[in-house]
Order: sequence, then structure tokens, then C-alpha cells
Amino acid sequence: MSFQSLFRSVFAFLLISTAFGSQSAEFGQHNTLGRPDILPVDEAFNLTVMRTAGQLNLLWQIQPGYYLYRHRINVKGSDRLEKPIVPAGIGKSDEYFGDVEVYYESLQVDVPVAGKMEEEIQVEYQGCAEVGVCYPPQKRTFIVKV
Repeated sequence: MSFQSLFRSVFAFLLISTAFGSQSAEFGQHNTLGRPDILPVDEAFNLTVMRTAGQLNLLWQIQPGYYLYRHRINVKGSDRLEKPIVPAGIGKSDEYFGDVEVYYESLQVDVPVAGKMEEEIQVEYQGCAEVGVCYPPQKRTFIVKV
């Protein structure tokens, strides 16, 4: 690659980076190219699992500027886990999935458990940052005792 070709490529990259960075100036902290810093997925969507008598409580703390998709929440485990109770979300027209329900700030999903259990469960979810960056689907594994 010649010096001129390399220079043009770098210049084009910087020009595009600057243009995209200026569109999201009001979102959080920015890196040196003017683009917003996107939180790591576990910071954007902090998930904890608690147990209470007869059920599991999944609680997400969702950072400002981020949201979770309702239709992407799933819990897998043994047949002692009953269907998760997922509350209604807020309607959103999403560029990736169309008309969906999403959650901001926090979300609690209750999962009734038939009988006692001590086993591994898998929680799946997906969310995005309002600036147009979506995380890949996430899977978290927990050992629970109810």
C-alpha cells in the first residue's frame, strides 16, 4: 500500500469517526475520538439472582441510557422451574426488532419453583444502549438452592 493510499484511508476513518461521534454528544462520557464510551455489558445490566420461599427473583439494575428487550429474556433449568413471570414493558419501535417492549432503570422477573431444588440455571437476555449499540445475546449461569 502506498503512503498516499494509507493517508487517504486514515483520513477517511478519522472523518467518519468524527461525524459519528458528533451525533451522540449528549450521551455519557466520550473517548478521545468524540464517541460515547459504552459500558461493559455487566455494568450496563447488573443482574442478581435471589431466592425466596418457592421462587427465584431475577433483578436487573439498568444504567441510564440503556434498555433490555422483553422478548429476549429466558430462564432455563430443570422441569421444577415454572414459567417466568415477566412484567409488561414499555413499547418501543426498534430499528432491529420492530415494535417491542423494553425495560429501563430496573426489572424484576419472578420464577416460581415447584418443590425444593439445588441446581444450575441459565439466564438469557439482550439489551442495547440508546446511542444505537446493541450487545450480543447474553447467557449467565447461576447455582441456586430453593
